Amino acid sequence: MASPSSSTAPPSASVDHLAHGIRALALKRWADACDHLALAVEHSTSTYGDLSPENVDALVLYGKALLGSAIAQSAVLGGAAPNDNPADAPSTAAAAGPSASASSASNAAAGPSNHKFHFGGDAEDDDEGEGEGADGAGDGEGEDEGGEGEDGAPGADREDDLESAFQVLDMARAIMQKEVDATESALKAAVEHGAKDKSDRLMASRRTEKEKLAEVHRLLGDVATESEQFEPAVTEYSAALSALSTVVAPHDRALSELHMLIALALDFVPNGTERAVEHAEQAKAVLVLKLAELEKAPEADRDDKIKREIDDIKGLLGDVDMKIEDLRTVPTAPAPTAADSALEALLRQSQGVVAQQQQSGSVNDLSGLVKRKKKAPEAAVVQEEVKVEGEAAKGGNEENVVRLEVGVKEEEPAGKGEDEVDAAAPAPKRKAEDGEGETEAKKAKVEQ
Repeated sequence: MASPSSSTAPPSASVDHLAHGIRALALKRWADACDHLALAVEHSTSTYGDLSPENVDALVLYGKALLGSAIAQSAVLGGAAPNDNPADAPSTAAAAGPSASASSASNAAAGPSNHKFHFGGDAEDDDEGEGEGADGAGDGEGEDEGGEGEDGAPGADREDDLESAFQVLDMARAIMQKEVDATESALKAAVEHGAKDKSDRLMASRRTEKEKLAEVHRLLGDVATESEQFEPAVTEYSAALSALSTVVAPHDRALSELHMLIALALDFVPNGTERAVEHAEQAKAVLVLKLAELEKAPEADRDDKIKREIDDIKGLLGDVDMKIEDLRTVPTAPAPTAADSALEALLRQSQGVVAQQQQSGSVNDLSGLVKRKKKAPEAAVVQEEVKVEGEAAKGGNEENVVRLEVGVKEEEPAGKGEDEVDAAAPAPKRKAEDGEGETEAKKAKVEQ
């Protein structure tokens, strides 16, 4: 996405970029929309200041463009592109139809703000296809898709778009919250002083500001949902519902839509099923009130628009009933098979044996199962005495005793073969032969 340039321009340039951005949003040309609206935001902030209320429209539209770009990239990563096949998408995601907010004509031209729930899949990236398709695309889209193909990481651009969308929309939220607080204080002072005309003007201004604030909270909830951060999404949708419920009628379909978005987000929050059912039922209650309001008029006085809306609400009521039933249904595990039952019985039996042994303190003696390494046999020492008779130099007889130590190998273990025994036998034999030779030499010396 192109970042805003550093050049300054008159307010007319901001209006031009805003108009081009709105047109690109309507055509779902997300790259062009982001480029033009980024320039519109920069020109507006440089003219009015960073926290000026005049920046809110450009910031909201820029946040929508970034969110749309992120959703489109999640389709490239394996999910289904939003709004491409409405018949396959859950109808409960748009249970309340278009938003009833009337913040500005530019916001209405940008298209409905109710994005369908869309979660990116884990399919394989098709980077080569993106790189080839970028050559035949338009200038803005071609550069964007081609850049993704070269980098090979479109998911990184998606995360950047979501982060940028959050920052832009959070700035718009801060500005609108400040404006709402100031208007509330002024309205309270006008009512206390009895200034009726001023109170009426401030009430109309408060309605518009709260509708814008609710829209910003709702877009922040969409960003959190697309990021799969469902608890923050519930918080943002609830804030939007709280702001909008104070300025619209109880049968406004925008309230039903927010209730349904909260219910869908709570479906992914741990232990949020009961709250999800409550919000889904409240969404249905709003639709029922709206249907009753439309049917008050005689059938002969109903125009085609009212008739289509009545049929639309009746169809949505059936979808909401199905969603409520799904939320109330607790998933049941399939019936266990024979193998599962046998395995469970075996595990219970083993656990019972272990518990019994722990209570009795008995320990199995496994020392008999341990294999010990056999020690090498020690050679026995045999002493052989050899008597040698000879005449002493002084006429006396003298016995020279020569003791020979001959190593006799013990009986070989049963596991050894004959070859090993034969190989080990010659050692003591050679030792005995050496002893005999030494004895004969001494004997010859004595005889001499």
